Amino acid sequence: MPELPEVETVKRRLKEILPGKIIQSIEVLHKRSFGGKEKDLFGQEIQDVSRKAKLIRIHLPSKLNLLTHLKMTGQLIFINDDIRVGGGHPTADWVKDLPSSHTRLIYNFTDGSKLYFNDQRIFGWMRLMSDEQVAAEFTKYGPDINEDALTAEYLQKKFSNRRIPIKQAIMMNQIMAGLGNIYACDALNMAQISPFRPAQSLSFEELIKLLSVAKQVIQEGLEHGGTTYDGKYVHVDGMSGSYQDIMRVYGRENEKCRQCGGKIVKAKIGGRGTFYCESCQR
Repeated sequence: MPELPEVETVKRRLKEILPGKIIQSIEVLHKRSFGGKEKDLFGQEIQDVSRKAKLIRIHLPSKLNLLTHLKMTGQLIFINDDIRVGGGHPTADWVKDLPSSHTRLIYNFTDGSKLYFNDQRIFGWMRLMSDEQVAAEFTKYGPDINEDALTAEYLQKKFSNRRIPIKQAIMMNQIMAGLGNIYACDALNMAQISPFRPAQSLSFEELIKLLSVAKQVIQEGLEHGGTTYDGKYVHVDGMSGSYQDIMRVYGRENEKCRQCGGKIVKAKIGGRGTFYCESCQR
């Protein structure tokens, strides 16, 4: 699943290209992927592209927006002549001719360029929403992991009565948005905190450290353009990231911990694969 650094990277790439593009038409190839009236998009000029949590917001005139959630396998790919940029879940759609069998929506712009929304498992969506509807959607999310509003004091209050494992707690979007599985595993390793610890058991000092390293791994993810966990596509220009080259524990079962040299093991927490060092994470 694309996580915050991957979604932010897609947003940054599209923000450089989409503003000023005028939507001529939209082709809805799968009804479940689009919410809204197609005709309301015709003639709309894209003004900006922004992000909240893992949601990409395409700003339109008249207080309208295209809000996108890539979910597990979503992609946004812009194509114009020999330019291909975007990203999301790494598949052959990054490099193959589009539309493909996974293409759900096609936005045709007046200059001949196109924006493709591909989604292999059809969990993602794009919805035409008013500013008020977007604001209501955003209330479901806590502060982004890289926002100043997210503090150790805030987390201490949120975790005070939670007995669930800290790994699950820091991945709850309604508490803090944007820390997905890969980066949560790495942050807990850097903080030397067991992913099984009850959230309420962490001291204030531990929360300060955990928040600091969580922000660090997200920043590193952004600097590396996110993670491309499929080796076939790690060198695709305009799409791939390289955070996988510096991952601390995720995907490194039976390898040595970069913190202490101990053995990295894999377990399941909340149904998610969880990698941690059994020696230094307490």
